[in-house]
Amino acid sequence: MINLFRVRGLSDQLVAEQMDSSAVSSSADAFFEELVDACYRRTYHLIYRMVRNEGDAADLTQEVFVRVYRALPRLRSQGAAVSWVRKIAVNLSLDHIRRRRNAPPITSINAPFGADEDQGAHLDLADPSGEPERILDEAESSRLIYAAIEALPADYRAVVVLHHVEEMRVEEIAELFGVPVGTIKSRLSRARKALKRRLSPYFAP
Repeated sequence: MINLFRVRGLSDQLVAEQMDSSAVSSSADAFFEELVDACYRRTYHLIYRMVRNEGDAADLTQEVFVRVYRALPRLRSQGAAVSWVRKIAVNLSLDHIRRRRNAPPITSINAPFGADEDQGAHLDLADPSGEPERILDEAESSRLIYAAIEALPADYRAVVVLHHVEEMRVEEIAELFGVPVGTIKSRLSRARKALKRRLSPYFAP
């Protein structure tokens, strides 16, 4: 079985097509195993970027696939299984963020960056041309950006992560949330303005 996670840039559509073709001849359990193999890691990283806590992300990812397994008969009849998994992941993340709303943020914008920040930095440390100062600057910038994203209201945080990190189109996000495209564009615009206000003292020319 191909490990779909090892194919960089594989689209949801291609993953879904792979799952659909497998579902024709697979048992329910075999189909579920293939779905987990295709989606577990990317689901974890999506949730982590939303909740910014490794333990919470692991727990929520497990809950996603518990729900998927319970709904397996319905999933096997749908062509967009991967998108459905993503929708569960986003909804669980939003619920978690809202429950945590009154708690202090996990990442303070004034705190030193830690070991978990490499989840969002995407730095190529093996780059022979990379100077230590530049690498540290990029890691610090990543920490500041993610801290600012974390401070956004849950719905704004979701559209920023989905559009700018997960690289989903506005139309796809609107379909995911079941709202008009204009609503997503409005949330993105307001989120960007809020991020600009919060980050401008740190990135002023």
